[in-house]
Amino acid sequence: MMRRGFTLIELLVTIVVFAILGMALARLMVGNSRFVGRQEAQLEARQTARAAMNVVVTELRMVSDGGLLGASADSVRVRVPYAFGVLCRSGYALLAPPDSAAYAAAAPSGIAYQQTGGTYAFNGSVTVTGTTASTTECDTDSLRLVPGGRRITLSSTSVAPAGTIFYLFQNVTYKFATSAALPGRRALWRNTSAGNEELLAPFASSARFAFLVGARLTVQTTVPTPLSLVRGLELRLTGESEDAPAGASAPTQFPLSPRVKFMNQLPL
Repeated sequence: MMRRGFTLIELLVTIVVFAILGMALARLMVGNSRFVGRQEAQLEARQTARAAMNVVVTELRMVSDGGLLGASADSVRVRVPYAFGVLCRSGYALLAPPDSAAYAAAAPSGIAYQQTGGTYAFNGSVTVTGTTASTTECDTDSLRLVPGGRRITLSSTSVAPAGTIFYLFQNVTYKFATSAALPGRRALWRNTSAGNEELLAPFASSARFAFLVGARLTVQTTVPTPLSLVRGLELRLTGESEDAPAGASAPTQFPLSPRVKFMNQLPL
């Protein structure tokens, strides 16, 4: 008994069918791979923007009247309080319980003390010279250290009258500039008297600072004059992925624009 084989036409049809199925499967796999790549790039860009927001907002929220020292589209320089307290006599002071990590990492730039009317005067020549003030130095002023607080010694013995509220501050500059970790890309930097630190990268060229002006916190892209009109900042943190995902010609971007109102300011 003879077995009937495949004809040439049947063989060609089979090959064509398998080729179509193979191409469809390959396109499906490529499409899924590109989708996953785009999702990963989006997540990477979003993490960069959100991490920058978490770092910057914490400090900028603390800025008080007169605390914005300089500003441009790419950078802002601010006085950031990191410890609050009450002055005693003879250059001693009591601090309310500070954040231990922020206190230890701070690069002190001076002291600000409250005047009549609630405004603050700034003195950049007064610094903390010690943290072992005698327990009796403030007791004569009827001031007591609260649990978790600190006794400190200041470099000046006549800053302001005993009982005056003050805070220690450091000057901090946030700036968008060329990244050192990713050459050719844009990074967010933080600068203090202790040094320059690259916080996060990369960011899009559109990343910048905008300004919240007046009691209604109107967004303004140009630097207001005078700076005392600025009541907060809009942080245009457009994060990017490090690489362009497969099938894309540029890195993925994630725009994030949180608004930060300076909390330690007097009402207009």
